[in-house]
Amino acid sequence: VVAAGCPKPAVAMAIAVLVHAALAVASVRTPTVAKATKPPTINIAPLVKACDEGGPLDPACVRAIREACSHWGFFYAVGHGVDRELMDRFYDQQAKFFALDPEVKLRIKRSEANSKGWYDDEYTKNKLDWKQGFDIGAQDGDLDAEGLDGHNQWPDEAFGVPDFEPTIREYYGEAFRVARVLVRAMAVGLGMPAEAFDREFDQHTSYLRLNYYPLCPKPNDHLCISPHTDAGAVTVLTQSPVQSLQVLQGGSWVDVPPVEDAFVINTGDVMQVWSNGLYKAPLHRVITHEDKVRYSAPFFLNPNYSTNYAPMPSCVTDERPAKYRPINWGDFRMARFRGDFADVGTETQISDFEIA
Repeated sequence: VVAAGCPKPAVAMAIAVLVHAALAVASVRTPTVAKATKPPTINIAPLVKACDEGGPLDPACVRAIREACSHWGFFYAVGHGVDRELMDRFYDQQAKFFALDPEVKLRIKRSEANSKGWYDDEYTKNKLDWKQGFDIGAQDGDLDAEGLDGHNQWPDEAFGVPDFEPTIREYYGEAFRVARVLVRAMAVGLGMPAEAFDREFDQHTSYLRLNYYPLCPKPNDHLCISPHTDAGAVTVLTQSPVQSLQVLQGGSWVDVPPVEDAFVINTGDVMQVWSNGLYKAPLHRVITHEDKVRYSAPFFLNPNYSTNYAPMPSCVTDERPAKYRPINWGDFRMARFRGDFADVGTETQISDFEIA
């Protein structure tokens, strides 16, 4: 699943060296970023163009993403190339699906044996979320495959939403494209070739989650989603124009408000491990509202089930030794899914793999 037009290995290595020199800092040092009231906005159009045409990744974009991932773990991405008309159709289909009667949606409810489908009973950090969700995954890189944690369940004709599946499939492809562009920039920011992580996603297990947050009569007593980090590599989020997402920054919860035509990007646990802690997987949460309904859709870029991820050599030095033991993604994913479905006590975390 390698995008056409990205640099070939020998060329990419030379590009990475030049860009790395342009960053003018060692790859394991944490960049200094000015204080801000919300995550930065980065125009990734030059990166999209470079991957489309096979050219070098723009050093300024790489630097900005590196700094954002190191300081916030969050940033807004504009210039991503996803058509506005597709986004409008996507939100229309999302709303139509969640408006269906619960008895109808129960026909494709996820289970302990299948992580894909509709649900209204997810736990985050062993606390029940105030939301409904619908998950669509790429098991072994294929939306129609059977994977370690299940298979997709699509609404059939009886649901009365004939445009739902084709629209979601189309959007899934676009979200995957954006995520892969960002991963290549993150790789170069760590002093590696742009395609350094490509082989870890050639049979990726990414999934798209549609979220619906209904009205909450007691918003002070509930959270839509409790504080957590994302388990995968990178998350590409679109959200409706209702402020609910917050990130923990400097000991305080900071709003991540919706920005028109921008994706919210955050780094996940896998990228934190690969970067040996340089890129941060930020703690974030979603608050409830008693007078506003909200929708969101995070796309979680996840590696192959077989991937064993550990700090990359470019991120390990004598002064900054490896912080984590190798982690198998398939095993980690299954352990985390069990925690999504029920209160399982202590949830599996990357901190369990830290080297003392």
